[in-house]
Amino acid sequence: MRVKLIFWAYILITGANLVAQVIQSVDLNRFTKPILMPLLLFYILESSKGRVTMKTLLLSLALLLSWFGDVALLYQSNQTYFMLGLGLFLLAHITYVVVLKRSVFQPIQLNIQKVLPFAIYTLILFAILLPNAGGLTIPIFIYGIVISVMAGTARLREGVTSQESYRLAMYGALLFLLSDSILAINKFYMEIPIPGLWIMSTYAGAQLLLVLGILKHVD
Repeated sequence: MRVKLIFWAYILITGANLVAQVIQSVDLNRFTKPILMPLLLFYILESSKGRVTMKTLLLSLALLLSWFGDVALLYQSNQTYFMLGLGLFLLAHITYVVVLKRSVFQPIQLNIQKVLPFAIYTLILFAILLPNAGGLTIPIFIYGIVISVMAGTARLREGVTSQESYRLAMYGALLFLLSDSILAINKFYMEIPIPGLWIMSTYAGAQLLLVLGILKHVD
């Protein structure tokens, strides 16, 4: 029962945050955004019934890093906070790579055909973003590689976990890639109408689906 309440609380707070993006309410955004990741942390705690495993620890760490990143990016107009947020999310993605690789029945095998679309997408994104990145060229390059690896890892879980776990985590990884792409394009290439709406809707969905997908894998 509490798991369902936490789930719907997350949906409700996400909805409130999206309203904040549309009406451009700084106060509502700063109130709702920091609540999202703690709700997912509680969801993990309730879903695992207090049983601590390496999977739940790594998943919780990814969310904790994301939470700190969320708070830092609330002040992303300041370059220092933007870089801090970027670094925290970089660590979160690395943690997701690790937990995704562990949440399988047998070791993941590299399949070029499966990961090639992510490599092509990342190269296209680099071609768009890097000419305008200035001093952030190297951080953006590193971040782009890491999130592409995270999405590729989710793709490579097909066949080595349950179909439900694979699909949920894969959709989550794709949404995360899309969310970060929108944020980067809006910041470094061109203005997107109501960017916060698209960034937060894909981001909130990504985190939820990754959590659900990884928890669906039964060790």
